Amino acid sequence: MDLDFRFSPFEILTGSGTLILCLFFVCVFSEVSAIEEEVGTSVTAAVNSDELYWTSVEANGQGIVLTGAAPDVPARDAAAKRAMKVWGVTSVSNEIKVIGEDGTCQRELNNYANKESIRFKSGKAEVADSSFNTISMLAMIIRACNAPVEIAGHTDSAGDSEINLRLSQRRADRVAKYLVNHGVSAEQVRAVGYGESQPVSSNDTSEGRKANRRIEFRVLGGTA
Repeated sequence: MDLDFRFSPFEILTGSGTLILCLFFVCVFSEVSAIEEEVGTSVTAAVNSDELYWTSVEANGQGIVLTGAAPDVPARDAAAKRAMKVWGVTSVSNEIKVIGEDGTCQRELNNYANKESIRFKSGKAEVADSSFNTISMLAMIIRACNAPVEIAGHTDSAGDSEINLRLSQRRADRVAKYLVNHGVSAEQVRAVGYGESQPVSSNDTSEGRKANRRIEFRVLGGTA
């Protein structure tokens, strides 16, 4: 039996139309993804300030979702206003939590952690001996907090990003474990590794990389 592989004009037009539509949607989705990334980056830069203890930005197209913690309502509202002023943003969902009128707990954690940072052995999740007293004092502060606390692990950008992400998670887990051993409720702490995704300084210098290798304590809500 002979097979006829000839196509009718209708079939050719239909097939061509389908191909053009597929290419069109690929271009549209690629452009949307690029816009979403640009908007998210711009909003992150805009809301980054000392008035906010920490803020996360999630872009959904040109809509923005803000989460994190602020010391008071004006600071929370200011973040939303800054986000709305960014070119390309069409809507802002402000889910930033207010952690108390003065943010006492977060301020105490920030002040102590900035003076006495937690150190690890190079490339490992093992806490340096010199940092055990620091963890003990931080546990005392957290036990007095009437709010859950996130233990956020960060690295510099040296090396593989996936390895850095796993290392930051292991370090955050280790600190959370020690805090629990010092009397903090396991339900009160949450360990999250962010790898190299949230630098506070340039990774182009040794000082900057040192600053980016850190553990942060983020009060997640409540009457802190």
